[in-house]
Amino acid sequence: MTTNEILNKYTTGEMALPEANEALKEAGAGFTLDPNRNVITQEEFVATTAGETPDTVNGYGLMDHGVGCLEKVHVVNGKTVDVNMGAETAFVYIAGKKYELKGDTLVEPEG
Repeated sequence: MTTNEILNKYTTGEMALPEANEALKEAGAGFTLDPNRNVITQEEFVATTAGETPDTVNGYGLMDHGVGCLEKVHVVNGKTVDVNMGAETAFVYIAGKKYELKGDTLVEPEG
């Protein structure tokens, strides 16, 4: 299983955090999910939805901004609530999908 597949399964609730960490270790990801920072509760999983376009995404996911750890983020109508990456590259895994984060807005990943 790839790192993307593992994170997608975690963000849909299909994989618990300890199981995701074991899978990340086996995949050689070089990082694990911090149980004090990356926990998405059952209520947050239930409240997380993604439609056909990035602007329909709502709920909680994980942001990868290339520093070796992931950050839990809150998204409303395709925009992060407390994060703006400006011109820096970042990705958000949410509701089993991966989006690129442009400033505070989710977009389909390029390429």
